[in-house]
Amino acid sequence: MSGIAGTAEALKPCVYFMVHRDFCDHLVFRNDGTFMHGSSFVRRASGGRGRWSLVKDSAGKYVLQLHWDAMTDQVGPRQEQLVSPDGFAFGSMSQGLVLNHVEGASLAALEYFESQQPSEVGTTSERVAVSQNSVADELASPLKKRGLVFSSVGQQCLPVVQEWLRTPSALDFDIALVFYKDAASAEYKVLQDLSSAHTGVEVFQHEGMKWPNFRYWIDLQGGLEAVEARYDYIWVVDDDVRLSTADISRMFSILRDHDEIAFACPSFDAGSDGVWRFFDGHDPRFKLRYTNFVECTAPVLKASMLLDPKFQPCLRAVRTGCFIDFCFHPAAGGRQDAVAVIDAVQCHHPPRTREAPSEMRQVQAWHDHKKDDVYFEQEGVPKEWWSIEPRFFQPRIFNAIPKESI
Repeated sequence: MSGIAGTAEALKPCVYFMVHRDFCDHLVFRNDGTFMHGSSFVRRASGGRGRWSLVKDSAGKYVLQLHWDAMTDQVGPRQEQLVSPDGFAFGSMSQGLVLNHVEGASLAALEYFESQQPSEVGTTSERVAVSQNSVADELASPLKKRGLVFSSVGQQCLPVVQEWLRTPSALDFDIALVFYKDAASAEYKVLQDLSSAHTGVEVFQHEGMKWPNFRYWIDLQGGLEAVEARYDYIWVVDDDVRLSTADISRMFSILRDHDEIAFACPSFDAGSDGVWRFFDGHDPRFKLRYTNFVECTAPVLKASMLLDPKFQPCLRAVRTGCFIDFCFHPAAGGRQDAVAVIDAVQCHHPPRTREAPSEMRQVQAWHDHKKDDVYFEQEGVPKEWWSIEPRFFQPRIFNAIPKESI
């Protein structure tokens, strides 16, 4: 291969989408050996630009080295290595990185591949030796995914968000917030400051209710596959549900120990409000209870369900949250161990008062929520899944794991 020529002919950039520990964004690669972020709004946790090199190892795999420029706040490594069988889809299992081709030639295309030679990127001491065994180990290692807290938040959310962030040292999950009020508000500025202060916390602004904003956020990340590649569980929670950092982490940990569970929720403490508290209120006897129902206020989704063809129509149909909670159990196949209330953690859902009214009811009146039925019909969700009168529905407990077995 020839070296990087200072007068290399300019070619149309290669565009890839990267799912990274610190961001999700397009990366633009040029055949002069440079790359940069594609979106200006992404927090530059990784420096924003750098140089790249591509080689083939003895097993025929493409090995991509990213040499980032000076780090912003020294977040992340200076070099990252990803591997690919074809030059289109790269991954780093140990670092939790995913890079997928979007537009233009692939990095493995002849005009790009031959323009790169690792010996001319950095000094000898900076190069990373690549062996057949190291690449094989990289491909064989399981991808370590993280948990995610997602919420569509309004102007009353700050005490709750601060509770989720109460113990930064225990923050082993990410938080994505979509602010549905005015971007000029003081609360939005505080949320942006919290995002800047905590790695893994992102804030966006978009009008709408929780589930439409969840779909909006998914699209920003590059789609369902990109989200599932990065996360194993997603807590899609209302912005008034309090749970500490440590308990959120514990909830995700419990679910990883019980990967049969596709949908779950924390139990609710004795002071929580809501029509289902007679059922999902905390039961101190148990670690968790297997059931056929968890409410849409605070459900945890196993991220693989985002790719499930039975659940996807439900996700496309949901607007207000009405009906989707009845769909969780049948969408997971109706298994008796597919849905659970996690009694090992207790959240708090406060009563709504005149002093702290529901902001979402200002967006859409409660009695209008049932108008979502037309969307479930349009998406072909089986009517027996969701056309249920809550007054006559009695959730069931199939089994439980005692507290003593924790």
